[in-house]
Order: sequence, then structure tokens, then C-alpha cells
Amino acid sequence: MSTQTAAGGRIAPLDALRLVGVLAVVALHAGVAYGTVVPWWYVTDPDRTRLMDFVLALADGFPMPLLFGVAGYFACPSLERHGPAGFVIGKARRLLVPLVGLTLFYCPVIAYVDFLDKGGTGGFFMRWLALLPSLADWRFQLFSANQATSATRDMVWSYHLWFLPLLFLFCLALAAARPVAGSGPSRPARAGGPGWGRFGLLALGVGLAAGVGQICWPDAAWSRLGPFLAFQPARLPQYAGFFLLGIFAWAHGWFVAYGVPGRLWDWGIGAVVFFALMVASRIVTLGAFPGVDWLLLAHGLARTGFALAVMGLLAVALARTGARSLWRRPGLAQASFALYLLHFPMVIVLQYVLVGTGLPLAAKFAVCFLVPVAVCLGLGRLLGRWRGFLVPVLAAATFGLSLAVWP
Repeated sequence: MSTQTAAGGRIAPLDALRLVGVLAVVALHAGVAYGTVVPWWYVTDPDRTRLMDFVLALADGFPMPLLFGVAGYFACPSLERHGPAGFVIGKARRLLVPLVGLTLFYCPVIAYVDFLDKGGTGGFFMRWLALLPSLADWRFQLFSANQATSATRDMVWSYHLWFLPLLFLFCLALAAARPVAGSGPSRPARAGGPGWGRFGLLALGVGLAAGVGQICWPDAAWSRLGPFLAFQPARLPQYAGFFLLGIFAWAHGWFVAYGVPGRLWDWGIGAVVFFALMVASRIVTLGAFPGVDWLLLAHGLARTGFALAVMGLLAVALARTGARSLWRRPGLAQASFALYLLHFPMVIVLQYVLVGTGLPLAAKFAVCFLVPVAVCLGLGRLLGRWRGFLVPVLAAATFGLSLAVWP
């Protein structure tokens, strides 16, 4: 695979890779209401199919490890440019400011739709006010999937924004480790080669850590520490591991001095094999052999292998795109970030509106996927250099519209 960079020092395949990851997250959220494996969703639509479960398994298996890996790759040069203090301040501004603002004024739309879907009555504003006392609740709490969904109706919750505080904590740890480790990871390491063997060993370690996470906690369980930090503890070791894999890739000059090895079909076969192992191990641990440690360990290894295989497949494919390709347009990083921040409440509202419309299930899924993507990417492109205002303006407009539509 050839190495290619975009203008301004951006690495075009990685920006495109991040956008694909975010699109997969949108597809996951758009499809959950129409699958059979998540009966506790925020919107109850009787139109469901097991075929959607296959789509959900694909979309759940790789995008978040991918996003943490890409974030780890870009965190190191940012730390080198700005130093520890400037790096942390910049990450707080980029990650924590939208986390707080959107959790308080944008995500409550999800809680309100869930409230209406379960038979609740009353206006949006009063329901929003009822959530605010939970801002004082900073206990560490562990919820099953069903309990977490019920809790979000009565508590301020970060929903899909859980990615932001976790990424900030990983970046904070990276900045704190730099004085301890001296200069930390640096590009001169690429003189020692791409380090494929060491990367393989590190990836194996990440897979084993992911398996340990599966053993220690139920995969669907959620933890909450205050109103702005919620995460799946079973998946935390994998996410931290992929952040480290991203750091390793940057330190060894991947995508700059070295390309990702292998051919498309190599990575494709790997993705198919690991996907089959991931699904089979999950079915077995949920059915005939629940709680068997070695099967849970195998599931963690298969999840990690599948995520890495899909990342390799996408990286090789995207590196082959031409200079005029859609995937090489400037602004992909900012566009994908805005799409991630904004999509989820739109998806939930659309799912609620489409209940009982008689549309085919495939059409419902398409609407819930395409509309948020078109709105976020289209408005971002329309705003041009003012696209930085897209998130606060759209969030404020949504809050105001909710007050008007649900008085």
C-alpha cells in the first residue's frame, strides 16, 4: 500500500478511515430499533428482523476500536507540537466543551423520546427540568443493559458522547506519561523499521485484555460516574489497547514511511474469519455455555482480530483512492467529528416518527441512516469555513424546536 498524505500534514487515508468508522456508528444506531437482539431500545418498533442483527454485528465490531486507534495515532504529533499543558488544554476544549454542552441541551431529546415511547405524557421542558437534579449524582454505578436504558429516562446521560471523556482520559494519561518516559514515542523509531512483529505481539496483548474484560463484566453492562462519564467496562481494555496501537503505528512511521502490508483479499479473508469466530463465540456464551471463561477470552480475541482486519482492509482500500476522490476532500476530520456528535438524537427522533408509518423496514433504516448523514455533512459543506458553528447552532436549534413542538 502506498503512503499518501494530504495538504497541511493531514493523512488522507486516516481521515477517510475515521469517517468510515463514524458512518458505521450511525448505521449501528439507525439499525438497532429494527433488530431482535436489543429489545430495550429507546424506540419500540414492532417491525424487526434477524437480518438486521447481522448488520448490527458488523457495525458493532469495529468502529469504536478504529476511532480510538486513529485518535491515538494523531494524539502523539499533537502532544509533540503543543507540549503536555497545551495538549491537555486543547483536548479539553475539543472534547469536554461539546460533551458538557450537548449532554445538557441536546441529548435530553433522546430521554424525552424514550419517555414518550414508553407511554409518558407531559412537555419537553418539564421533563428536561426533572433530569437536572441527577447532575449532583456522582456515584459510581453499574447497570445492566435494561437498567441503563431505564436510568437514562430519569438522569442526565451522555449517550453516544461517552467516547469523548474516555478519549480525554486516554490523552491525559499520555500527557502524564511523557515526563516519566522522557521524550516518549517519537518518529525516529521508524528508523528501526515498521515493527510488524512487535505490533502483532501488542495486538495479541490487546486481544487478551479484551477477553479479560469480557470475563470480568457482562458485555452489555454500562457504568456511570457522574452525568458526563458512561462506558461499557467490558470493552474498556480493548479501547485503551487500540489507542496504544495507534500510538505505536505513529511512532513507527505508518502511513508516512511505511504502508499497511497485505492485499485487500488478505484482509478481507481475515475479516470474514474473525467475524465468524466473533459471532459464534458470542452466540455460544449467551446460549449453551454462559460464563465459560475460555470462551469469553476467545470472544475478546475474535473481536480484536475482526476490528484489526477491517481496519487493514479499509486502510488498503482507501489508500488506493485518487487525489480527486470524495475520500480525499479537505475537512473530512471536522465533518466526521460533527457527524458523530450530532447524529444520535436525529436517529432516535426519526425512528420514533417512523413507527407505524407502514414503510418497509429497509426504507426506515435508510431514512434513519441517510438523513443525519446528509444533514450533518451537507450543512458542514454548505457552511464552508464557518462549519465550526454547525454543532452549537444545530444543538441550540434542536433544543428550541423541542420546546416548541412538545410544549
